Amino acid sequence: MVKQAFGPFVSAFALAAMMPAPPAAADEVADFYRNRTVTVTVPVSPGGTFHLYAQLVQRHLGKYVPGAPTLILQNRPGAGGVTMNAYMANAAPKDGTVLAEINPGTITTPLLRKSRYDATKFEWLGSVAVRSYVGAVWHTVAADTVEKMKKTQVIMGSTGKGSQNYQIPALMNHLLGTRFKIVSGYKGGGELNIAMERGEIQGRANFYEGFVGAVPHWIRDRQLRFFFVLGPAIPALSSVPKLKDMITSKEGRQMLNLLEGTISVGQAFYLPPGTPRARVAAVTRAFASMVSDKQFLSDARAHKLAIAPLSAAEVRSHVKELYATPPEVARKFAKILGLDAPRGGKKAKKKS
Repeated sequence: MVKQAFGPFVSAFALAAMMPAPPAAADEVADFYRNRTVTVTVPVSPGGTFHLYAQLVQRHLGKYVPGAPTLILQNRPGAGGVTMNAYMANAAPKDGTVLAEINPGTITTPLLRKSRYDATKFEWLGSVAVRSYVGAVWHTVAADTVEKMKKTQVIMGSTGKGSQNYQIPALMNHLLGTRFKIVSGYKGGGELNIAMERGEIQGRANFYEGFVGAVPHWIRDRQLRFFFVLGPAIPALSSVPKLKDMITSKEGRQMLNLLEGTISVGQAFYLPPGTPRARVAAVTRAFASMVSDKQFLSDARAHKLAIAPLSAAEVRSHVKELYATPPEVARKFAKILGLDAPRGGKKAKKKS
């Protein structure tokens, strides 16, 4: 079911959309974007809801940007989205002609290992949806509960260590004693879904709406067995245990909060650092107008995509809070994931 924004979400976006731009700045922005092409960059390959959300933005944002530019999509998969973030921070044009969708799990990667970007520096436009995260195995897999997974190995697919579909199973192995074997290298949700159907992997962690939007027949035909929920409650999965309830140690909860914090950002979009302020402001206002657009919402419903947006200010606040995570928590989490030292830490010496 598609969820629409109410209460503070509407207020925040309404205020942003209503903020007028100075006439001279508006004219400059319109002159720049008129007859231009703007690229919406996607951190994974086609086939999943990350791509579908980016398509929504590509179809509907342009009419609200001064000058009405043409928007196109470009997929830049790699390392679960880390590759694209580094591109946006260092190589992408800083003129407002390239914007990107974040894989939320990669927001905190710079806290866990040396990275070529800092998510607090991105020019956040807002988020189209905050979604719940789940663990699922194919219906033929016998080990379909966490207790069973402590005794039996289950092969989980992942796009890379920067993604939640790697980090959550790895943390569960450390804290709960599950026996997940995590296979990385898939370029996106579409490839992971195909791998599950073929039996290459037995399960994956994913946004629940990711399954609903990309493979709704799996939900309808009960092809999946869910074994945890993280984030907002899902009425349809009320009997599935919450991951938070399984983890009782203070240290474990701190690390889980680091993961849940990235989920709270949702499907957010951003411009590169260094983009001219007037263009950032104009595209931010356009984003705020887009998420309440009737055609945008109708298109989302047609693709079974949840819409529960955050404003640019709310996204920035969440990211700032994540980057305030105690360094010792980040270091321990990085060690569990098998990553090198985070910012401020010392890289372990390689054994000869």
